Amino acid sequence: MNYDRYCNYNEHKYNRKTISYFLMRKPSDRVLIPYVSGIKNRKVLEVGIGFGYYTKYYIDNDNKIKGVDVNPQLEKNLNVEVVYGLANRLNETVKEMFDYILSFFMTEYLSYEELKEFIEQSVALLNEGGKFVTTIILRKGLGRLYIMLARMKGINKYNYTIKEINSMIDDKWKMSIHITPLNTVMKIPFAILVEIEKK
Repeated sequence: MNYDRYCNYNEHKYNRKTISYFLMRKPSDRVLIPYVSGIKNRKVLEVGIGFGYYTKYYIDNDNKIKGVDVNPQLEKNLNVEVVYGLANRLNETVKEMFDYILSFFMTEYLSYEELKEFIEQSVALLNEGGKFVTTIILRKGLGRLYIMLARMKGINKYNYTIKEINSMIDDKWKMSIHITPLNTVMKIPFAILVEIEKK
């Protein structure tokens, strides 16, 4: 079972707040919401848009938004164009260039090769000076436990070391890379925010 399980989710099930929301997601919003709130008047692609947890901030700031998701009907409450697609096959779905490509709490469903493809294809779709921004669960702290518990439930999730993440980033583009830690409510690391700027 992978993120295709979201194909049958409704809004209530999708937005249900579990213990992981309060331990990890909510504390990470102290970093993520100010970040996305600062994106204004840009062309934005959000991959794994879901029901638009972060999308409302782009809408409020006059961004031109497009979404990619395995369940595009989720967006009916957003009034945003959303197309069916997989993160590691963006080049099959998306043919235009963007100032920002963003994806939050979705890459945990991507294997090493899939995540590498997602990063490479996203950077290729960026305008000069554009940014690819994503969250990646770490193989340490509560990130390790979070993935172990998901796998015990039969959900195929992945986490990575910083070294593995760096090995996925190709040097063929001139890029600036910035990493911000995302910690749990107890200040234990579980993920990072990766920002890659195309020079």
